[in-house]
Amino acid sequence: MMRIRKANAILGTFLLLGGALLLYLTIDESKGDLYGNPEAQKSELQSLEAKLKNLENDLKHNANIISDLKGVVKDILATKKETLKTSSGEVQVNKTLANIHRKDGKFAQSPPSRCDVEMDKVYSELDFSNPDGGVWKQGWDVKYSDDQWGRDKLKVFIIPHSHNDPGWIKTFEKYYRDQTNKILTNAVKKLTEFPNMKFIWAEISYLALWWAEQNEEMRGQFLRLLEEERLEIVTGGWVMPDEASTSYSAMLEQLIHGHEWCNLHLRGYKPISGWSIDPFGMSPTMAYILKRAGLDNMLIQRTHYSIKKKFARDKTLEFSWRQHWDHNSTTDMLCHMMPFYSYDIPHTCGPDPKICCQFDFLRLPGGRASCPWNVPPKRISDSNVRERSLTLLDQYKKKATLYKTNVLLIPLGDDFRWDGDKEWNDQYTNYQKIMEYINSHSELGATVQWGTLTDYFKAARAYSEEKTGDETRFFPSLSGDFFTYADRDDHYWSGYFTSRPFWKALDRTLEAYLRGAEIIFSLAWAEMEYTGADKTEVAKECMAKLLYARQMVGLFQHHDGITGTAKDHVVIDYGEKMLLSLKVLKYVIQQSANYLLSGQKPRYEPRTDTLYFDLDDNRENAWSLPQKTVINMDAGRVKKLILYNSQSKQRKEFVTFRISSPKIKVYTRNKVDGEEVEEEEVPVQISPVFEVDGEISNMEYEISFLANVPPIGLETYMVEEVKSDEDLVEEVSVASVRIVNSKKQPFQVAPFSVEQMDQQTFTLSNTFLKASFKSNGMLESLTTLDSGETTQTRIEFFKYGTRSYGDKSGAYLFLPNGHGQPLQFKNPVIRIVQGKLRSYVEITSSWLNHRVTLLNSPGVDGTGVHIENDISLLTREFDNWEVSMRIDSAINSGDIFFTDLNAFQMIRRKRYDKLTLQGNWYPVSTMSYIQDESSRLSLISQQPLGGTSLNSGQLEVMLDRRLAQDDNRGVFQGVQDNKITNNKFTLLLERQISGCQQEPNSQASYPSLLAHAARHSLLNPLFRLIQLPLDVPVSSVQTRYNPVREPLDCDIQLINLRTRSQGSFSQSPSDKAALILHRQGFNSCYRPVGLTCQTSGGKVNLDEVFPRLYSSEVNQVSLSLMYEGMKMEKGFTVSIQPMELYSFLLTR
Repeated sequence: MMRIRKANAILGTFLLLGGALLLYLTIDESKGDLYGNPEAQKSELQSLEAKLKNLENDLKHNANIISDLKGVVKDILATKKETLKTSSGEVQVNKTLANIHRKDGKFAQSPPSRCDVEMDKVYSELDFSNPDGGVWKQGWDVKYSDDQWGRDKLKVFIIPHSHNDPGWIKTFEKYYRDQTNKILTNAVKKLTEFPNMKFIWAEISYLALWWAEQNEEMRGQFLRLLEEERLEIVTGGWVMPDEASTSYSAMLEQLIHGHEWCNLHLRGYKPISGWSIDPFGMSPTMAYILKRAGLDNMLIQRTHYSIKKKFARDKTLEFSWRQHWDHNSTTDMLCHMMPFYSYDIPHTCGPDPKICCQFDFLRLPGGRASCPWNVPPKRISDSNVRERSLTLLDQYKKKATLYKTNVLLIPLGDDFRWDGDKEWNDQYTNYQKIMEYINSHSELGATVQWGTLTDYFKAARAYSEEKTGDETRFFPSLSGDFFTYADRDDHYWSGYFTSRPFWKALDRTLEAYLRGAEIIFSLAWAEMEYTGADKTEVAKECMAKLLYARQMVGLFQHHDGITGTAKDHVVIDYGEKMLLSLKVLKYVIQQSANYLLSGQKPRYEPRTDTLYFDLDDNRENAWSLPQKTVINMDAGRVKKLILYNSQSKQRKEFVTFRISSPKIKVYTRNKVDGEEVEEEEVPVQISPVFEVDGEISNMEYEISFLANVPPIGLETYMVEEVKSDEDLVEEVSVASVRIVNSKKQPFQVAPFSVEQMDQQTFTLSNTFLKASFKSNGMLESLTTLDSGETTQTRIEFFKYGTRSYGDKSGAYLFLPNGHGQPLQFKNPVIRIVQGKLRSYVEITSSWLNHRVTLLNSPGVDGTGVHIENDISLLTREFDNWEVSMRIDSAINSGDIFFTDLNAFQMIRRKRYDKLTLQGNWYPVSTMSYIQDESSRLSLISQQPLGGTSLNSGQLEVMLDRRLAQDDNRGVFQGVQDNKITNNKFTLLLERQISGCQQEPNSQASYPSLLAHAARHSLLNPLFRLIQLPLDVPVSSVQTRYNPVREPLDCDIQLINLRTRSQGSFSQSPSDKAALILHRQGFNSCYRPVGLTCQTSGGKVNLDEVFPRLYSSEVNQVSLSLMYEGMKMEKGFTVSIQPMELYSFLLTR
């Protein structure tokens, strides 16, 4: 009866939908589904428009019009149709297709605004030679005219700073105890003592630690210095994040957490200028985030020395940094690039480090440091002040010739500087004498003063306004990025893109957990308000754990954390912090889920000491791979599996659990007419679990089934053991097993049939793809079944060595001894597990387990090939191995390929012969692709790695690297602490729609909607909650939680729903939650198969998303929540622009 009622309901809905569609198309011809007819997309849409316009005058075409409309309705039916079951237990997969507003594809097809400086053109023009420039090794002999500053005096700002790494050679806490607490204490003390001196500070993680230990008097002095603008907080992030391996959501999270801390503890202090002096290459994503957070300016340092030299010659070291996809010039961020090798004092006063070092008064004779050029500083006295002042001013003037304005920035600091009373006194008293001398001699054409970063930018902006009438028009616009960084010779810092990949992958897992915990807790907290019964104790407990995890996620984004460039013991310290964060976030998720599934929420009594669910992700140590929980099937007991979808769209994806018995059934319980409960069985596949020795376990089995989970919701599946083989339901199928090159006959374990076979080619397929494999088990080609086209997609593994002389590869540098050498697997054990729902091939060797999986799913996970590599370079025999995975395809990509920047945007790359091999490697945070006129091949990565395309048709990613030596960049060790690392990828092969208008020739490019969805699926998988045995009445528990009325569109991603804390020292949640959304730019020339969503021009109505939760008043706020903007009603429809991030403040 239930199925008949469901079918009638669906039919009625579609009749209404069809009538509405006819009316809609008749009334509004401007809107339509871009992919309504799979056979003739664009031309058919145009034809349909023409027919509708002439409907009244041309009855002859009426039959054709009705036929076309039927075709459209048929496609919608296919999109909405539920998964069906056949008597054989197979899933009859109905392909789905997103409904795309045709105007939404125009953004990617339109050229972005042009810039004065475009980095792809800069790369094309540079020859990347490195002639000796004299004292400025990477520059030239800088000269200037004596009367150059006659009318416009040179204005010099000396900016004291201290760069404090939150972990590198020492752990975060050890650095704080040994140095950082002294630096901050001395800053307050000495700035009070020296009333004209100034200082800047960046890392809020350290400031928060110091602040918690201070008394009210010290805090008051600190606040006064901020108010007097003699102490400035720059950027205001929790750390100074890496910009290559980080995701934009994590970059934003650490910035929000830092800005929230400033707001709560520093009387609403708001940073104005960004300061990024040590990350190893610079991403425009950071410029965008800072711009939308409300900052006005930024400074960067580590860019390729050839770019520094060119920009210095062209006087373009200061520019308005614009996003390369920006169509309207709204993202411009004023940026200052430092011109020389380093941010230390010898490399910041001017082009000659030998002279500049003489003005670092920490290095006075007898001090703790000296100048490597063997010319020490001299104390400034009446007898030498003129000579010393003129010598230093000469460097200042030479540096000033590299910039367009008469304003000069001179940083004064280095790593962990200004930690002692003597350094403060020596630097201040000596520089003060120089300043007084220069300022009292107007004929020198300069003034020198202490300053902050914002002091400098105010002066630079004033100069621009004086010259042009606008604060930034004097500076050129620039688009592009600054990867890959080289500091000298061919020393490209492309090694750290991959170093310590285990910890990079763990960070991505932690990010997914933090996001998932934030969202589900925010929903639970909002539900408590809606039901009128706060559960304060558990809410406080969850909020405290969220605050801890926010700090630890933020800490690891540090540019010596996620980069893998810290010492071994520091890496372990980061890892243990991340492991604890995972533990506390699991607590938040399971507590929140249990509350949301409770039937009577006002009377719900939480137990804070109780674990209700196992999250099926168990790690014994920080460095352990996760282990699945084996669900013990007790006779007569039903096991509940709850799936949590943290994404804002409904998801149909396969999930896999471990179970103790193969004699099971899986089903859902659904209420009919709000009363009776009916069970609906779910097709499930039983697959084997292989033990370490290769035998099939008779104690553990894998079950896989297609889950259907509502947006940001919960769905319950029941697993029950059946009594005998006769009771097995038709929905259960068993995978077949074939084994190649096994040295022994495996035991036969019921219910599996195991076949030994010789090496031979074979195929695996699902509804979307057929994958062909060579006899050695490696993927050879993919066939897209819709088009019938086959494309070579050969997977191979390569090994790079390091140089036998000079500098060698290390944690930072990739210095290979030539091209990679193919790694051959001699008679590897090959397991082919093939089922109706899930099939995979697995190759095992001594150091690599390689698995390729196909899922027979109607959702996104059925559209691509899933690749996993367990790589273990654990012993000395692998010293100086760098192992990559290469996909060699028939796609005619030439020398062009595309990589992502921080999972936020794509950028066009070009392979250059004039660059060394290592210079052609770039960060791949989550995605890279190649394409030609007919196809695109995308490799989506769960973990950040280094990637390249070394020949036409190739995509390559580095998987792991083990280096036996230091690369002389300060960490003083190699990388030999390798862990068994699980790398996960999705490989997508998409065919371009014939006649579709492609992207213009620019630096910008866009993934397809399918690629976006596949990335989100990989980065934010469904959470699997196994209910633990507790005495909870079944009647008091719901099986589903679905707070969303209308899901967000395909191109709008929910970045976070994040509850704010109450006050400066409170761990209680406030009534405010930040909703952060991203409208993704996408290429509409690839069909959005596997999706059931739509696009509508970026429109969002929060009342449709959360009809019950949150009050009617919504505040639009700046990206990091620093500035409040327009207030609006929750029911107001907002339009989000392509590629933009938006933050809203909701009140429960």
